Amino acid sequence: MSDPSLLATPVPSLSSSPTPSPEVSRLPTPTPNGDLSPHNPSISYSSAHSSSPTPSLAASDMTASTPRAGSPSPEFVTMPKTDQYDPRGTIPNTLLAVAVISAVLGGITATSLALASRQVLDHFAGSWARPQLGIYLAAIATFHLFEFYTTAGWNPLKVSVDAFLLNNTKQYHIAHAMGLLEYFIASYFFPSRFDSKRNSFPLLAIITVVMVAAQGVRSLAMIQAAQSFSHIVKSKKHDDHTLVTHGLYSWSRHPSYTGFFYWAVFSQLLLGNVVTSLGFVIVLSRFFSARIIDEEKWLVKFFGDEYVQYRKRVGTKLPFFFSPA
Repeated sequence: MSDPSLLATPVPSLSSSPTPSPEVSRLPTPTPNGDLSPHNPSISYSSAHSSSPTPSLAASDMTASTPRAGSPSPEFVTMPKTDQYDPRGTIPNTLLAVAVISAVLGGITATSLALASRQVLDHFAGSWARPQLGIYLAAIATFHLFEFYTTAGWNPLKVSVDAFLLNNTKQYHIAHAMGLLEYFIASYFFPSRFDSKRNSFPLLAIITVVMVAAQGVRSLAMIQAAQSFSHIVKSKKHDDHTLVTHGLYSWSRHPSYTGFFYWAVFSQLLLGNVVTSLGFVIVLSRFFSARIIDEEKWLVKFFGDEYVQYRKRVGTKLPFFFSPA
């Protein structure tokens, strides 16, 4: 119920000034249920001697705020005390809604530009511009979007830019770069490979369906685990960490890993890659085996015999799991 990622670590203020000059933003902040609060509850307003609101900052706001660069005096970024900026209720005011709307508008813009420049693309695109390359790139983008979507929608207290998993280790990016390199080398030197039955439409359609299903397994696993899911292995049990055994977790005790494994391997099969497909199977099998062994040591400590019995009942559904037992 965890996955590798880098976490942003808060850096304490090094300022020696006893009265820092904060810049306070009243932009919406996430709440445990995923809603965006339009106001900062730690800011109160007094209008006894003034017609304009005067912010009163709590200690946490003073230490967490960032001074405006080059500003000689305290300045505050505040909105007028009005309901003009309150959500109207017709669109959910959540991080998930913001992310989905942004992606949809970006997708429409990109599609429109592609249609507008179609003749230019047809002129410069060579034989390498095959449908499977477009599906592959779309699958990569969708994977990272859904990592953020599931976190924002069902695990909002863990939301950060790292939820996109764009900084998901150098090895991850090198692996996909190697896959693209094999594809382009094969397109240039061995173009006949893509005319074989191995790259026929029915087979590519089956591979695409498996990739979509694998993506669905991973995303649904993150949704069902909710606040118990984390992109990093936890060595300390938090109050909201529960043992999830329902849904996909009654079929696989690590469905997010299983989904990612099949998604990644089939993405290389989609490109018609031979070397990287085999490489993904070997590397991911070893990686997830080591990770599961390490993670389950902590899970046994957290949940005791309850997890031991659960582990006996439910497998991983990974094709190659190198267990020490």
